[in-house]
Amino acid sequence: MSKKLYYLVGLMIGFVVMVVMQLPSDKARMVVCDVGQGDAILIIKGRYQVLIDGGPSREKILSCLEEQIPFYDRTIELIVLTNTDHDHMNGLSSVVERYQVIQFVTSDGVHSSDALVRLRGVLATAGIVPVPVEQGDQIRIGDTNGLQFNVLWPPDTNEEYVAVIGNEMDKSKREQILGVSAKRGNLNERSVVLLLLEDNKKILLSGDTGDQAEGEMLKEGVLQDIDILKVGHHGSKYASTGEFLEMIKPELAVISVGSKNTYGHPTPETLDRLSKVGAVVRRTDEEGSIEIEL
Repeated sequence: MSKKLYYLVGLMIGFVVMVVMQLPSDKARMVVCDVGQGDAILIIKGRYQVLIDGGPSREKILSCLEEQIPFYDRTIELIVLTNTDHDHMNGLSSVVERYQVIQFVTSDGVHSSDALVRLRGVLATAGIVPVPVEQGDQIRIGDTNGLQFNVLWPPDTNEEYVAVIGNEMDKSKREQILGVSAKRGNLNERSVVLLLLEDNKKILLSGDTGDQAEGEMLKEGVLQDIDILKVGHHGSKYASTGEFLEMIKPELAVISVGSKNTYGHPTPETLDRLSKVGAVVRRTDEEGSIEIEL
């Protein structure tokens, strides 16, 4: 056998091994991508992928997706943008350019930025219309063995505010809405909060919500005992209040946070509150991307 043939056989064997290693599993897993000071969470089950936020960096989110999604799968079934802060949104434009996105949902927590302009452009080019979600909505991906998310927050959504992310509104109307939205208060408190129900596990994905949204969810009785918490707002002292944690009692708390960030996240106060309810804490600034089997 010639050297060239040996080489070709070796390539074929390597390709087959790579495909076999990346065959989809019916067991779901959650990857909290290391995107620095920001949020990006990938949920994978079988051939389905759901991305919640895209972090601040194009390179970091694409690197995480390339590591986790089989090279032959170029589809993301759902993207959830929890809010339009740069550290959640900026990387999504590159994701939409690289992958086929089936559905894109968000809430009405919007403000004007260059990142929003770019995202709006790539969504329009891809023919994707952002869909609003609010408390009580349920998102199902795939069949009965797929993924199920319950939307816990915000309580209601102004569809016009969501529409500014799309391309079906004239410039003057868009600028008017963005001007009004800037006066609504804390953008973080309009973050999308999701409860993922998977194999008798409950995973709470809390975006950037803080004590205000947590207090309202407590009043409305939408919270319950959970297994895993994606800690709100990168471990800010204004999120994950004692009352909130006493209600949900997470066994595992994951914090998406940048190393040596200027905000001091996660704060000692939040870490202490998590410790008091017995939660094991894992952090992307200490471990890099965190992969959890569900």
